[in-house]
Amino acid sequence: MRMRRREFIARATGAALVLGGIGTIMNDGEGYRFPDSRRRGILRPPGSLEEEEFLAQCIRCQRCTEACHPKAIRLGGPGTGRHAGTPYIVPEDHACTLCLECGKACPTGAIEAITKKTEARMGTAVVDKRLCVSHNMTGICGACFTVCPLRGKAIVQGMHNAPTVNPEECVGCGLCEEACIVKGDKAIRALSARRWDA
Repeated sequence: MRMRRREFIARATGAALVLGGIGTIMNDGEGYRFPDSRRRGILRPPGSLEEEEFLAQCIRCQRCTEACHPKAIRLGGPGTGRHAGTPYIVPEDHACTLCLECGKACPTGAIEAITKKTEARMGTAVVDKRLCVSHNMTGICGACFTVCPLRGKAIVQGMHNAPTVNPEECVGCGLCEEACIVKGDKAIRALSARRWDA
């Protein structure tokens, strides 16, 4: 089966980044990976200020990464311009558990010290019904509902445990995405309006 041009370019770019030595800069040692900003946007830690103000206040001190219990917070690396050194989260690898310790550790207020999970407002989860096994009737799951820290409010279940996200209640932590059983492209993703080129 022929590889699509877009997939080939993505793989070639990934290989070039690793061979170029970028793979050693991440604080969790897993290797640097550019988030797909077209698909997701930037998921900032809970309590982060609006993007322009956040970028102005963040001093790239890395204290939020040190305070992060699940080690979910990563730092922007080469190629991210003015976002370099700033914290973000890739939930399919390590989602935010909403421990809210990052805001307490931030010395400048770029990440505010919030006390309620409902104040996090990182983004919003979106379900792809074509991929969700409970929606497309290829199985019965419910993993996203079970792991949601605001279950019953941010995510509710219907027939066959099919999830529906309430964007008014969802804070975009990404725990649902990390827990999703669908391989490859997840059936539920936490999306943000923030962009690397913001």
